[in-house]
Amino acid sequence: MTAPTQIVEDFLAMWDRPGGFAEAVTRYFTDETRYENIGMSDTTGIEEALAFIAAFEADVGAGVVVRVTTLATAANGDTVMNERIDEVVAPDGTVIHAIRLMGIFTVSDGKITAWRDYFDTAALTAHE
Repeated sequence: MTAPTQIVEDFLAMWDRPGGFAEAVTRYFTDETRYENIGMSDTTGIEEALAFIAAFEADVGAGVVVRVTTLATAANGDTVMNERIDEVVAPDGTVIHAIRLMGIFTVSDGKITAWRDYFDTAALTAHE
């Protein structure tokens, strides 16, 4: 069985190509996975998460990708916590948003069953 830290790393690595975020959710979420951007969104299951992603992409533009730089990772059993910088990148390579955050993932049987990101939402409005 793949270690929880590797599941999270593989999940995040998929985001750096068009459609990769949705593909990662489809591959690694369950119908019960709770995904929260604290103070911004809260979804349960694959379909709600995909709807959130579609709305996000519609807001920032088609063809965007998210380039993830993991600064630190800690794990305790099935719980993985990481400090990251998520860069939302336009098709031409322009960074639209750079968000520093902390993420907490719970992994079970190779799937992400819970994911919470904590960040300052002001980073999303800085370029508006």
